[in-house]
Amino acid sequence: MSKYFKVIILICFASWAMPDLYAQSYFADGLSPEFHKERREVLRKQLPANGAAIFFNNPVKNRSNDTEFTYRPNSDFFYLTGFREPNAALVIFQSPQMIGGKEVKEIIYVQPRDPLREQWDGERLGPEGVKEKLGFEHVYLNNEFLQSPEMDWNKVSPFLSMEMAAIEGGKHNEVLAGMVEKTSLLNIKAEVPRNNQLVNIMEKMRAVKTPEELEVLERAVVISGKAHIEAFRSIKPGVSERAIQGVHEFVHKAMGAEEVGYGSIVGAGNNATILHYVENHKTSLQEGLILMDVGAEYRGYSGDITRTVPIKGVFSEEEKAIYQIVLDALEAGIAACQPGSDFQAIDRAARRVVDEGLVKLGLVNEGEKHRFFPHGTGHHLGLDVHDRGGYGKLEPGMVLTVEPGIYIPEGSDVDPKWWGIGVRIEDNILITKEGNKNLSEFVPKTVEDIEATMKEEGVLQRLQVELE
Repeated sequence: MSKYFKVIILICFASWAMPDLYAQSYFADGLSPEFHKERREVLRKQLPANGAAIFFNNPVKNRSNDTEFTYRPNSDFFYLTGFREPNAALVIFQSPQMIGGKEVKEIIYVQPRDPLREQWDGERLGPEGVKEKLGFEHVYLNNEFLQSPEMDWNKVSPFLSMEMAAIEGGKHNEVLAGMVEKTSLLNIKAEVPRNNQLVNIMEKMRAVKTPEELEVLERAVVISGKAHIEAFRSIKPGVSERAIQGVHEFVHKAMGAEEVGYGSIVGAGNNATILHYVENHKTSLQEGLILMDVGAEYRGYSGDITRTVPIKGVFSEEEKAIYQIVLDALEAGIAACQPGSDFQAIDRAARRVVDEGLVKLGLVNEGEKHRFFPHGTGHHLGLDVHDRGGYGKLEPGMVLTVEPGIYIPEGSDVDPKWWGIGVRIEDNILITKEGNKNLSEFVPKTVEDIEATMKEEGVLQRLQVELE
């Protein structure tokens, strides 16, 4: 191979996970090996002349003492490989390199088979399994990373830098740390991640979902929505936030989801005004609203649905007034989800409705800045709940959230009758050639539909009958 070629390295380590250690090596019923191969080819064609891109998978994260969080692969790495084991790296060459007398466009480095460790942690694919199950031709052990005698890595001309976080120490990450250290041979200098050209390429690729991705993503949304509906039925005076969280996550698991897509938010009363409230520890709920922002992760893709409902099953007049403004803002935001439209048009449409509604209620003055709607109205959705994707023009195949809200914390400078009301309503919207499709439309969100659904018996009540 040529002694001189440019290298792009992307190391994106996720910090979020759940208890336990290793995930299964790949999803047999998820995205196909052909999907991942096609994605690598699309990336390869966008690399600079004679360049190469290097991706590392996530490190293992320690939870406590000798236990680890459930392993979740780096989303870019998974997108390009389908591989879900740690201590792995992927190299993609813009132009084929001659290695062992063969033209090589890509190499994946993986951990070796180890019967003893596999008895404790689960099966590993090893090089032969990666070839067979994931369709890679050139697979090497991770201790061979950058060590091929036919590859003169010492004379590489670096092209772009790495986006990376610190690797935690510990026995499970020694191999990965060693692999990353070897990239010092490439003389890569750190740059601002968002100026990294490889990051920009991945942003554009992942923003527009393929039909195969949409099939998996829609399943994640369906599971998330079914869980919300069952939670509606289970919310009665006396329940706890954590019990309702449990209803959601039980339905996720029962329907085949591997995890939640993010920390479940189930906040009642004033807790509903805390945007990223995840403690979910309030018990014996009696009145007020309960906000549920919970989504399932299915074969790597996340749903992200929010609904807000009354604990007693019926909205008070104040709750109904705030809720209706947010619902109207949601519909305005969804209407702005059109191909070719500006991403920020969604926020402008929803925010206009919220501001006008708050003025009519006398909670703010016209033109006054306020903190009752402190966040943006949406984001991309996919492998990450806040998925890769720019904020320019909308394109068919993009999946977005639309999630306006109004939050009036206790102590706010308004009549106390409004204190502790927090409402957010969130749907998942697919941009189509004709307009949009609301993937979560089936989850009740009008006042009438919510109150009707909450009259039904839920899983918590059925369980209580059995326990008694």
